[in-house]
Amino acid sequence: MDGDFNVDVARLKRRTDDTWGARSGWSTIYQEAYDYALPMRRPAGGVNGRPRQPDKLFDMTAPMSAMYFAGNLQRDLFPAGQSTFEMETGPIAAMVLDEAQRKAFDVELSRTSSLIHPFFLAGDWDTAIHEMCVDLAVGTGALLPVKGTPNNPIMFCCLPFDQLAIDVDGYGRVTFVDWRQELQAGQVVEAWPNGRYASDFKEKAKTKPSEPVTVHQTWWKDGREGAGWHFGVRLQDQTALISHERYRTQPIAVPRYYRVPGEAYGRGVVLTALPTIKTLNKAQELALKSAAISMLGIWGYRAGGTFNPNTVRLAPGEFWSMQSTGGMLGPDVQRLDPASGNLNVAQMLMGDLQAQVKNAMFDTRLPDYEGTPRSAGEMAARLQQRANIHIGAFGRLVNEIMPVVVPRAAEILFEFGMMPRMQRIDDLLVSVKVRSPMQAALNADRIASIANYWDMVQAFAGPEMAPAYLDRDKTIDKIGDGFQIEKDLIPQGDARKKIVADIEEARRQQLQAAMMAEMAKQAPGAIKDLAVADMRRAA
Repeated sequence: MDGDFNVDVARLKRRTDDTWGARSGWSTIYQEAYDYALPMRRPAGGVNGRPRQPDKLFDMTAPMSAMYFAGNLQRDLFPAGQSTFEMETGPIAAMVLDEAQRKAFDVELSRTSSLIHPFFLAGDWDTAIHEMCVDLAVGTGALLPVKGTPNNPIMFCCLPFDQLAIDVDGYGRVTFVDWRQELQAGQVVEAWPNGRYASDFKEKAKTKPSEPVTVHQTWWKDGREGAGWHFGVRLQDQTALISHERYRTQPIAVPRYYRVPGEAYGRGVVLTALPTIKTLNKAQELALKSAAISMLGIWGYRAGGTFNPNTVRLAPGEFWSMQSTGGMLGPDVQRLDPASGNLNVAQMLMGDLQAQVKNAMFDTRLPDYEGTPRSAGEMAARLQQRANIHIGAFGRLVNEIMPVVVPRAAEILFEFGMMPRMQRIDDLLVSVKVRSPMQAALNADRIASIANYWDMVQAFAGPEMAPAYLDRDKTIDKIGDGFQIEKDLIPQGDARKKIVADIEEARRQQLQAAMMAEMAKQAPGAIKDLAVADMRRAA
């Protein structure tokens, strides 16, 4: 909703400058990681900036592993074409409601989730998630749900992190995000047509629409409890806001892969592998130079003679003019014999370094087939390893993405009138449960423990007494939750009672039919026995 412009812009500008000052120490580290793992990235500060040339790259292991890591992370956490979340009863509400009320509330929240799911199945969600995962390979990403039009109410955009600076509170939660980018004056007016501009800027936008200007788009949390978030737009050299908006929920998600206590920014797998990546590139560079020297050689010539190295070509069939090809002073041109390095040793070293980079970046792809085929046990072990790859960062990524994006999407739909009411999602009354292959793999361990317990109960207590030690209905409900089955697919309440009654009636009818069939089989013998008995009595 529109804001009231009641903002201390001078204080906001000081906080923005301080946040960018704190980021300066990270800029060099992040840029070096981008240079080696994600080359040719646009430099910070503009749509017209030239991309950095990949003049430091001599090995493709890190760029390939970074893209594989991004795709692997998206597949494990946000699989394309599937609903990635489900709203359910929070822990506080579950303590107040009884079992039947909680199940009914879960079903109602599932219907609400089904209203939001279609907007996450669009292509821009998958695209934005993959772009964010690429930035997460370095350490920090940013995902912005954008309010669109009634025909396309929600759009998802991944912001380039080289243009962002963030600040956190004392508990490490993101409370301030500034997006600094260079736009053209005409683009600024087009983006915010109803903005409050100075008269000279409006004139500049008309006369010089292509002139670049630096724009700050800032999101910050209100200091009052439950007051929501603010969004403000201002120019670099001005102390007045162009636009101001208010939000009930956090409008932007800024996940960090790993985070060290006391730091605002994240550390990704590229930063972990960066020393080995740099060593690998240097080793590859030296190996290429050694190979070039071995093939072309290093040549020496006598200065002041007839040979001019600037006018000859080193190619087959060429004739060089020389005064002497031998003698006491030696030839005018001869190939020197440098100390040749062992290229086999270099290849072994680079092979070890490439393996270290792949392991650090979780690049666990199966190698090409060589000799003995991969066993089923090895395949299963590799699949199980995927469940443990991101476990250290899984909790953080879950809490910093979907619980932020889903409430913001619900707020946008509520403002367009596409949701009947604004559901407050606070992880206490209503929580967002992530549905992903990673979560299903983690739940499988819990389900396996329940199955092992049931087998042990049957072994010790016997099949007849086993139901006294495990509630089957609750167990099946937990199994359904663990396998991420939609709530509306599982019958509840009266529907389940009717199904049980129908099953019992079907069993009764089957038993009656079986009894009638058995009686039909025995009828001829019974009739014969009766006839024999009658004949005996008559005799």
